[in-house]
Amino acid sequence: MIDESIRPELGIIGGLGPLASADFYFKLTRMTEALRDNEHVPAAILSVPQLPDRTEAILGNHDGPLAPLRAAVSMLNALGVACIAIPCNTAHHWYDQLAANSRAEIIHIGDAVVTEIRRSLNRGRVANLATRGTLVSGFYQERISAAGFEHCIPENTEFQERVDNAIALVKAGSIADAAIETERALHLAQLAGADAALLGCTELSVVAASLNDTNGLIVIDSNAALARACLTRLGFGAQEARGLPTVSSRLPGHDRLPWPAAQRAS
Repeated sequence: MIDESIRPELGIIGGLGPLASADFYFKLTRMTEALRDNEHVPAAILSVPQLPDRTEAILGNHDGPLAPLRAAVSMLNALGVACIAIPCNTAHHWYDQLAANSRAEIIHIGDAVVTEIRRSLNRGRVANLATRGTLVSGFYQERISAAGFEHCIPENTEFQERVDNAIALVKAGSIADAAIETERALHLAQLAGADAALLGCTELSVVAASLNDTNGLIVIDSNAALARACLTRLGFGAQEARGLPTVSSRLPGHDRLPWPAAQRAS
């Protein structure tokens, strides 16, 4: 029996990975229009880092993560939450199966991202920095195209290699190096003609505030988009995230050049 005085409104399936879910909750908190504690969203975070790797499952054509994801959804439903957020893009490959068995609304991160893109762009090409599993799943291609934008992946194979490296570095806790790899991927996206770039993996959201000048390229943060969608759905005022931390330390030999200089050096 849940005490109504502490019933959460938002359920969060976290741990996919841990830094990404911590980043989501930080942004949810900083984006909430609140002056005191009790004006924030009552939430329950269920961290399940032991889930099977989502990208490996999609590329291997099996549903290993589905059963534990369903169990997590069921647990949050038992708490009586009104809606559920999953700050992991790749896990949304199983969105339809999860939503079909949930009383609470599961907010789709892809829908939240499209809303965020529309806030910044009327039309154009959106490069997607995502896991290979998310790209194979195809839900971003469908949603971005349906919204009137062009979903693009630079043909240069270095682009996806940089994205993969950045994601792995965040999971290993090497945030400064991950920011460097992300900037290099953004540079390649701009060279390929992108008008905007989506940080379509929530690991990359962790480094969003650490990115240097993006040379006019619009960068969409999927964690921030999901946080705004949750606040809107629950009737809380949403503002731009304030006071986000940055990472300024760099390993020797990893100094970053401004984009125009980097382009000349590449």
